[in-house]
This record gives sequence, C-alpha cells and structure tokens, in this order.
Amino acid sequence: MRSRKKSHQRPNRPLIITVVAAVIVIAAFSFWLLRGSPAGAPAADNDPTGKGGSYTVPVVDKDGIKRTSTVVGEQLAVYDGSTWQPSFWAGINLGATTPGHYPGELNPTKEDYLRWFPEMKAMNIRVLRIYTILPPFFYEALKEYNETQKEPLYLMQGVWSPEEELIGEDSRGRDAYTPEITQSFTKEIQEAVGAIHGQITIDETPGHAHGQYTADVSPYLLGWVVGTEWFPYAVDVTDKAHPDQPPYKGKYFSADADATAFESWVASMLDVAAEADMKYGWQHPMSFTNWVTTDPLKHPNEPLEQEDLVSVDPMNIKPVASSWQAGYFSSYHIYPYYPDLLRQQPEYKKYKKADGTVNPYAGYLHDMRKHHKGIPLVVAEFGMPSSRGMAHYGPLGRNQGMHTEEEQGKLDAGLVKDIYDEGLDGALLFEWQDEWFKFTWNTIDLEPADRRAMWRNRLTNEEHFGVIAVEPEASVDDMIHLDGKTEDWAKNQTAITQDYPDMTMQMTHDAANLYVKLEKKNGNWDFSQNNLYIGFDTNGEGSLKSDKAPGVTFNQPIEFLVSIQGNTEKDSHIYINSGYDQHTYLYGASRKEIPYDPKYADGAAGYFLPWKLALNRELYLPQTKVTMPFEELEVGKLHHGINDPNSPEFNNLSDWYAKDNVIEFAIPWMLLGFIDPSSLTVWENPYQAKGVAPQKTDGVKASPVLVPKNSQAAVNAPAFGSYTWEPWNEPVSHERPKKSYAILQEAYAQYAKPAKKEQ
Repeated sequence: MRSRKKSHQRPNRPLIITVVAAVIVIAAFSFWLLRGSPAGAPAADNDPTGKGGSYTVPVVDKDGIKRTSTVVGEQLAVYDGSTWQPSFWAGINLGATTPGHYPGELNPTKEDYLRWFPEMKAMNIRVLRIYTILPPFFYEALKEYNETQKEPLYLMQGVWSPEEELIGEDSRGRDAYTPEITQSFTKEIQEAVGAIHGQITIDETPGHAHGQYTADVSPYLLGWVVGTEWFPYAVDVTDKAHPDQPPYKGKYFSADADATAFESWVASMLDVAAEADMKYGWQHPMSFTNWVTTDPLKHPNEPLEQEDLVSVDPMNIKPVASSWQAGYFSSYHIYPYYPDLLRQQPEYKKYKKADGTVNPYAGYLHDMRKHHKGIPLVVAEFGMPSSRGMAHYGPLGRNQGMHTEEEQGKLDAGLVKDIYDEGLDGALLFEWQDEWFKFTWNTIDLEPADRRAMWRNRLTNEEHFGVIAVEPEASVDDMIHLDGKTEDWAKNQTAITQDYPDMTMQMTHDAANLYVKLEKKNGNWDFSQNNLYIGFDTNGEGSLKSDKAPGVTFNQPIEFLVSIQGNTEKDSHIYINSGYDQHTYLYGASRKEIPYDPKYADGAAGYFLPWKLALNRELYLPQTKVTMPFEELEVGKLHHGINDPNSPEFNNLSDWYAKDNVIEFAIPWMLLGFIDPSSLTVWENPYQAKGVAPQKTDGVKASPVLVPKNSQAAVNAPAFGSYTWEPWNEPVSHERPKKSYAILQEAYAQYAKPAKKEQ
C-alpha cells in the first residue's frame, strides 16, 4: 500500500508570455463566472479587473528588519498598518501542470496565473501555496495582481528538497548529511529566497525553473514551507549514522537537546533560509514540510512499519529569539484516509468532537494540537478527490475517491471545519486544478508513465483533487453529454455509425472516455422487459461467449461486456474476461493475496469477472491484534445519470443514461483495457505476458444485443461496429469550476476574518 504522496517534480523550462495576457484575463474571468462559476465575487474593496488604483502592503520596519507577516502566539498574522492581525488561514495548493505536460516542464503560463488568481479570490482563498520555485512570470503575475487588491492573495513558498537523493537508488534511504545532498538543498533554498525578493538570475538546469527574477513579492509572503514529505528510511538512516550528533546551533535557528540528527539537519536548513531572507533585510515565518508518516506521535496500531518508524518533531527546533522576530510554525499534510492509523487507532475511532460526533480525523488533529503547544499548526495539505475510481477507504465516508463534485465540496468543507474546531491555524486544500499526469498505487501498474499526462484517467483518484475540473475538448459545449439528447452527436466530427435492424449504434471518444450511443428504431428502452449486452473487443483474444450473458454468442472474441438489466448500480456493470483480468492475475495468480481459480487463465472459456480495483492489502494491526482482510472495490458498477455540468441533475460519476429510445455510455478508457488511448495501447493478456504489458490495438469493436428477460433461447449477436482514431500528443482541454467550488466558496467565507478561538 502506497501513501497518497504526489510527484510535484521540479520545473524545467519557463514559457514567455506577454503582459498583454492581463487584458485577456479580464474577459475570461467574467465569462467564466457567467458560464460556470457559482455565485460569488471578490470582496467589494478589491479590484479583480486591475483597472483601479495600485495597492501596497503595510510593512513593519524595525531595527533594519522588514516584516509583513509574523507569528503571534499560536497564529500566523499579517500587519494592517497599525497592528498585527492574527487569523485562521484558509488557502489552497497550486500544481504546476496542464494536460499533456509534466511538472518538470512547468508549462502554466502567465496568462493562466492571471486568470486563476481572481478565481481564487472569488472563492475566498486568502493564501496560495506552491511547492517549488516557479518561473519568473509567476511572481510577476502575482505582483501585478496583488497591486490591484486591497487585501492581497498571500503566498506560502515551498522549497523542494533533494527527494530522489534522499530516497536513494535502492529506496532504502540515504544520509541527509551526505555533502551533495546538503549542498543541493542549500542552493535550492538560496535560489528560492532570491526569487521571492526578485533579485536573482537562475541558470538553466534540467527540471528546474530558471531566468531573471525581478518581481519582488516578499511583502505578500505569509511564510516559508521548506522541504518535502520526508522519506522515513532516509530519516532512519540519518539518525543511525549520527547517534551522537550534537544539536545544531545556528544564528537564527537551533535544535534543542532532544533533537535527532535528522532534526538538527532540518534546523540547519531553516537557518540557511533565514540567513538568506535576512540578506535582503526581511524575515518571514518559517516552517518545514511534514506529514503523518514522520509525525512526532506514536501509533501502535499502525500496520506498516514505515508509517510509524521515525519522527521529525518540529518542537525540537527553535528560532533564536534574539535574532529571529518573524517566528516559526509547523505544517503537515494530513488526509483522513491514509495511513491506516487514521482509521484503525482505537483512541481516534472513539474520539468525539465538542458537538458529540465521533470523528477520527478530529481526534488525530486534537492530539497534534496538544503536542505543538505554543506554535501555529497548519494543515498544509488535505482534500478529497471527485474521481470515478478509489484508492482507499476512510472513516465517515471520507474515502480516497468515488465522490461526486458536490460530495467533494461537502467533505472538504467538513475537513476545514474539523481543522478549525480543533484549534489549528490554517487549512490549505489540495488542490486548485485537476492534473492529468498524477498516478496512484492501484492504477500505476496499468499505465505507462511517459504517456500518463496525455489522457484523463477517471479511475486514478490523484487526477481529480482540484476544485477546477480540467476536462477534454475545447469547451464544455464540445463534449458528449449523457442526457438522452442527440444534438451533440450530430455535430461530432469523429463519430461513426453502425446500422442494425432494431437500432443504430454510434461511437466517438475524447481523452477521458469512449462514447457509445444506441438509438432504438421502435419503442423506448425498457429494462424491466429486456437486458442489454454490449460486447467489446480491443485485441481479439477474448471469448465468443460470456457466462454473464447466457445464451448469447458473439461473432468474434470479446474482452469486456457491458450488462444493463436495470437503472441501478446493482443492475448495470462492465465485466472483464477472466483471462484478461489484471486484478485477479496480479493479486490472485501472481501474489496469492485473493482467491484464485486456475480456470480463469483461459480467456476463451467465457468466464467474466467483476472489474475491481484493490484498496488495501491484508494487514495485521499490532495493537489490537486483528488481521484486516484484503479490500477491493467493484469499480465496474456503472453509474446511471446525466454528466452535463449545466444540468441540475449533473453527476460527474455518470457512465450511462437512458431516455426514451436513446441510451448513451461514457466508458472510462481503463475499463476497456486501455493503458494509453492517446497511442492506441491496451494491456496484453497478463497470463501470457506474465504481467501487465503494452499491446497496440486498431481501436474498439462493439456489438450490442437486446435479449428478453428470462429468455432461454440462443441468440447470435449482430456484427461488430469498428471505431478507431488518430493518436494524439497534444490533448485539447478546458477548465470549469466544479460543484465543490461553490460549496467551498461559502465555507471559506466563514474563515475570512475569524475571531481568535478559545482553546
């Protein structure tokens, strides 16, 4: 079981965009709000159009040290011109990709940022976190935008640590004190500080932003978040390599007597950041990235060693009071569904909030707040994905996937409330926009890494955390909508038609789905009287019959079967030929983790199995001495509903919809065995390939057949219709606010300027 750790890799090359983009942004923002955005606008005293006056941020300048942000007690505060104003900070994380690109390319443009900033402010986002140094035009855009705002969009600047070097080629971890690791991190920190102050030129380096940085955004910096999620074995290797390491003593940050060797190393890196900030006469609150895996608490019921192996405790690091005025805070990535301790630790399972509701996530936050007494505690990442697939179960329905956009918004709003109610000091949602390059543990083996960004995998939860949906086609009006209407099909230029005596079939596609429309020539669809089966072939290696479609014979082998016997999930499925089923092969035949019948290896035998994703391996809980069984989800249950975002009945999980004589399907590519539709690649029979291996295909063939219920008669399915397409390397996409945007817009408004909470 992997964590939900991401791959925010460092950028590679900037794209130069002219300042004229700001004019385009004004029109785009207005249109976006009218077409798809929920009600709401930036605060009245701001000017999202940029046509008003120029605003500056009040600065405290004392003893030659400038500050606009600082730590006051257990809260982060900004200066309003007369006093420090502490508050709860509701914010968001911003990824560095758009479809067809990877993080190292850093392809969002200045135009993108100038469009996104007003949209963020309209959602009542007060602070934006980025993970690494972005190209110069990001900081230029932020400065230009904030100069139009009485209340700016504040920034949390991340600094990427040498993650791959710390993990090591053998994934056993490396000593952080290795000179090249420390030197690399020091250089990265110094360059990040120079970029913030607009006083550095960074040379071109693969996987890294570069260029001349001239935009000074230091007045808008709320704080530093140094480093990435620490690899536990690197922490362990470092601590064991230096058992007698004396605590680090720096000019601005020091480690105390209880600090481990790794904590002393982190303290030294914070000292580097502080010294670099002071070079420009500034101080900003300082923190480092942390996560549940390396938190300072003990979790004896955690089943996986690496998830409770070591601690990196922020409380063992202290700012030097005589020299560092801006303060220090802790920041963690905390999701409610992983690691398993968050749903299996007994005290969390019983924890009740002040309102009497049982809430394991709040229980963990409560313990974290107690431990980090005296400093701000910010949840720098949390969130729920609106994906069609799922990767892990979580308590209270807070699962890692399979949520509608409305559910996503409500769940995210509930998590923010938990964070606030337990006395924490900030909540930064992951993330702003969906990113297609992402991967997750239970689909990573089924897709080639170098093509992942070219298409939208609805089964990969990591791709769907955004509050901004990034979807195929140039606009929402260019998409095929499951709504029982046919106008969208009539204007689609790629659709093919196959004529049958009792119906017509059309097929088309985009970067997320294969679309199928069946239109009856006589009468309407009635699944109380008939069952509909559609056989699909992508590689010619399946079977002519299926045990899930008794009596039906297809005239060429099929690997997948859609079965519609009613309008509910229990009546509508896509099944997979047993010889082609990667799930049973990987976890049954290969790894022996689930029951397996050897007859399933014969793809011609006609056994069809539920299409499943693994959610968790069998685990032993050491404290309660309970063995948790293997967990899996039938992701092949098909969802009936409308997928048009402009419909009041919209459901982003929808796979099919029937109305009158029209039935439409939007089948996620992976459910048809595609590992990369952009290059027409499916997976080969895993029993023959001894694993998941790529195989080229000519496209998709489909044969629909309507069978009366309870019929015992033999039926020959009609001829297959064939559909193919040209490969693509530059996917077309558009953005729209998800239904979660409006929900979070309202939720975030409650934390705009909250009063200090009673602890």
